[in-house]
Amino acid sequence: MSTLAQTYTLWLSCAGVLALMTAAVAWRRREVPGALGLFAYLLMVAFWTLTYAAHWSSSGPLWPQVWLLASFVGAVSSPVCVWLLTRLLTAPARRVRWPEWTAVLAVSLITVALMITNDPHGLLFGPVAGLRTAHTLLNGGPWFTVVVAHGYVLILLSVIRLIRARQESVGLYRQQVSWVLLGLTVPWAGSFVGVVWGPVFPGLDITPMSFLVTGAVFMYAVLGLRLFDLVPVARHRLIEQLPDGVVVLDQRRRVLDMNQAARRMVETQVHSPLGLPASEVFAHWSAALHDLRDLGDQQLRLALPGDRHLEVRVSSLRDDQQVVQGHMVVWRDVTEQQRAEAQIQAAHEELQQRFLEIQRLQVQLREQSLRDPLTGLHNRRYLQKQLGLLATDPEAAYSVLIFDLDHFKVINDTYGHAGGDRVLQEVAALLQRRFGEQHTLCRYGGEEFVMLLSGPPAAQVQQVAESIRRDIEDLTISHDGQTLRITASFGVATSAEHGPAPEQVLLAADRALYLAKGEGRNRVGVNPGPGQGFTPVGLAALD
Repeated sequence: MSTLAQTYTLWLSCAGVLALMTAAVAWRRREVPGALGLFAYLLMVAFWTLTYAAHWSSSGPLWPQVWLLASFVGAVSSPVCVWLLTRLLTAPARRVRWPEWTAVLAVSLITVALMITNDPHGLLFGPVAGLRTAHTLLNGGPWFTVVVAHGYVLILLSVIRLIRARQESVGLYRQQVSWVLLGLTVPWAGSFVGVVWGPVFPGLDITPMSFLVTGAVFMYAVLGLRLFDLVPVARHRLIEQLPDGVVVLDQRRRVLDMNQAARRMVETQVHSPLGLPASEVFAHWSAALHDLRDLGDQQLRLALPGDRHLEVRVSSLRDDQQVVQGHMVVWRDVTEQQRAEAQIQAAHEELQQRFLEIQRLQVQLREQSLRDPLTGLHNRRYLQKQLGLLATDPEAAYSVLIFDLDHFKVINDTYGHAGGDRVLQEVAALLQRRFGEQHTLCRYGGEEFVMLLSGPPAAQVQQVAESIRRDIEDLTISHDGQTLRITASFGVATSAEHGPAPEQVLLAADRALYLAKGEGRNRVGVNPGPGQGFTPVGLAALD
């Protein structure tokens, strides 16, 4: 073997070993899209180069031809593996279907079958008695032309696919695709030159030699650029798989593009939505898209039939001169979110109603605790509370009017407690009709009532007491088919004369009441204060 042949064989062996090492690295990452394709390609490259090296290093009449035929199997299979590599690398989500496999594998399978059957008609290698050098393969029969054309078509399609992927990639991902492109084009460009113009070096095939570059390039791409560690996701694939609907409209609001989620919203009678007006494609919510021509970015919510809700975002698409060329509409189905918000709002409103009801009940309970259940007037507890408030203001001017019903025990004994209760209720109703919430009205206990009046002088309070006395005297009460008549005795005191302590004013009014009762009842008594005589006002007692 010549020195040139030895060097060539060593070169081929190194290329094969490097291809095997890189294939092993790719096999460890076989779960990543494209890694299996690279593994298959490098395995065929290693088989091609090592069998071709064996061809050059073997001797005798048989073995060189055997190894040459074996290397041709690698040459035929490698373009298929290139196509598989780029197909898996650039479109991992799309399955390879049987028509594609048929178109790709048919030529290779037929070629291997011809080699196994020794090609009796010379379709592959032509009417050549024996194959001893690689150059004789270039003088083959008609099927050899098919094999070469098929291989280069696959290589060309793969290169085009990689170029498109490179255009869609950025940063590190673009570098990865660029190195993959370099690793594929270098050997096959040399192969194309050898097929078209003949061997670059006499008797030597440059294609297996260039696979050393292929192995080094892919080793750097896998280990240096982390080809199968950081896998790029194409932007169009990302948008296509988004759960949100994406539609691109032109200036006339015609549909230019849409993703899979948007297609599910298309009216069923629309065959192909592209190029149609949005109002026709999305007829059930076209009104919301009607005014998009002059709108910029906006966000809105749409209610669709079937109780569905969409959150829609509209973005203007502008050219380099900031002229609006169309719109991109992105929507998200927020039906569940809307339902959850409605449930939360309903729960909030219910909670608010319950809170208000609790407040109302608290006020009611508080009011009930301060009112007499029989008459509806405030009770002694409430009166003590009001007197306590007055005690905090020494400048407050007020009067106390206290009265009780004359001979109330006789009424109870004669008409029973039901009759007595009816009398108390009628007197309370009379006070409420006359004064309402103007003054503090209290049932002090038993048949005794108290009025707390703010502001008026003593003479005016006496007039008020006298008017109430007359009203009670004129009051006709019907009970159990009988008519009851009653009278009341009054005591009046003022803070100006008996203050400032509210307890002193109340005590003075109570003393005036008992003085009035002592003077004969059915009259108003006024306590004039220390050092002054008592002044009864009103009619003589009925008894």
